Amino acid sequence: TEHRTRSQICLMVKHRVNFDLFLGAMIFSNLLTNSLLRKNVFLSKAIFSIVVLAISGQNGLAQQPGAGLYRESLSGIERKLGGLKLKTHHHIQPAPRGLDPVFESLVDSASFSETKKNKLSLTAFGQLAGGLQTDNSAPIIGDAFGGAMLDYAHNKKFYATIGFSYNVLMAPQYLETFGKASHVLPGVDYSRNFENNLFAAPYSFGRISYQAGKYFNFEIGKGKNFMGDGYRSLILSDLSATYPYGRIITKIGKIQYTNLWAQMRDLTQNSDIDAVRRKYIAMHSVSFNINSKVNLSLYEMVVWQNKDKNSERALDINYLNPIIFYRPLEYAQGSADNVLLAASLRVKATKKIQVYGQLLIDEFNLKQLRSNAKWWADKFGGQVGFRAFDLGIKGLGLQSELNAVRPFTYSHGSPVQSWTNLNQPLAHPLGANFLEWVNIIRYDTGKWKFTEQFIWAGFGRDRDIDDDGISDNLGGDIFRSYRKPFRIYANTLMQGNKSTFLFHQFTVSRKILPNDLLEVFISHTYRYEKNDFGLSRDNFIMIGIRTAGLLQPQRDF
Repeated sequence: TEHRTRSQICLMVKHRVNFDLFLGAMIFSNLLTNSLLRKNVFLSKAIFSIVVLAISGQNGLAQQPGAGLYRESLSGIERKLGGLKLKTHHHIQPAPRGLDPVFESLVDSASFSETKKNKLSLTAFGQLAGGLQTDNSAPIIGDAFGGAMLDYAHNKKFYATIGFSYNVLMAPQYLETFGKASHVLPGVDYSRNFENNLFAAPYSFGRISYQAGKYFNFEIGKGKNFMGDGYRSLILSDLSATYPYGRIITKIGKIQYTNLWAQMRDLTQNSDIDAVRRKYIAMHSVSFNINSKVNLSLYEMVVWQNKDKNSERALDINYLNPIIFYRPLEYAQGSADNVLLAASLRVKATKKIQVYGQLLIDEFNLKQLRSNAKWWADKFGGQVGFRAFDLGIKGLGLQSELNAVRPFTYSHGSPVQSWTNLNQPLAHPLGANFLEWVNIIRYDTGKWKFTEQFIWAGFGRDRDIDDDGISDNLGGDIFRSYRKPFRIYANTLMQGNKSTFLFHQFTVSRKILPNDLLEVFISHTYRYEKNDFGLSRDNFIMIGIRTAGLLQPQRDF
């Protein structure tokens, strides 16, 4: 922590992180790993570096990449946010630092020490895990990353965070298939180096925020944002890679107004990252705390490509207006941008039970909707769920959630303008044309944590119709243009090549060391997917060590 006074600056690293050990061991590990197998040199470097980070950061503050983006389901923090007296707007994360002290003190307690006038802190984080999978020619798998974050706060008004990690994945079968098709390490970034089931990618994040008086918070950064109260979000999730963004949050009484602008990347026309196309999104939301129990939020978002055959727009100045409605503006400009609308509702039924939901509207025609003709362009989705805490036993919680999205939702006539970023959806990992049921049970004793996650889903995908591989467009692939739908009417949920999907993961973890900042864990994962093209199974066990409180990427798809 850094304490600045008028006469001196005193720099300390929280919990006595040993810089000499850290830097010396990093240099040693690089020299050593350079002599190892050249073929997998980036893997060996990453593993040795992570071990060093774990050693040197034993007494450091546990940190998840993306400071303040804390979404560990059924955690103690989520339980506190469910308190009936807390009138927070926690459907938007990361929390605006300095604007909502109640929310920040709860959520960011895993990232930052107690608020002080001035401070500077360095945090190391990492994970080293390995395991075995069955039914595959490459039985050994692993998941490792290591990095550090530097955070600075000044006068409770100015905040700055910067962090970096390097990630290596010896992928199980289904993630190997995904990685080879997308060239992306899920939730991390583009993977330039990959061979068989081995992928590597950097992860960088940071943000600078300024609290302007009592009502306004300004922030720019590179990171992720999440909007919603559920495990999944049909609006904006933390599923994809980080992206540069700007954000303004205005809070007056029971109302919070949020503006977000961001630059995304598109690889639908070329898998080479050097040929990536840029696109932009603008979104705003207004959140009403109707009372201490009920919150209603409304959203509007638009995505547009930086250039097409007619013009080059880059960051469209018209969408920089923080209070304008996007749909009328889109029509006025004669543009074909992709505009989406959404709403979310959260009800704190009791101190221990919360009910929530979302409605997402991409496009619809009221006449067509009333006729029940199942028009292809009636594109919308919905979510309903609940979470309950301390079910007869302190620390025992349950979350159950149902998500459904109609065919062609999130897609666009120009694939660049789909609601996606770097070959991953910006909302739900299954894209569109699916029905999903998520269940999470967690028992947390403080030292020990037991988590069971079970997901069932049914989703429809395209079918090949000729020898050239051209397939009917049935609305499940949101990276594909909707201009030639397979049929105009009679479009139903999970149409096409229907897949039945099951995902189970049971994890046991235990915090170690007196400060509870490291934890060891073991997990078993079973994944099942069956459709007209065949059956695939993944069955693997992982065991490892990591800094506690890490934000884990969503890989349950």
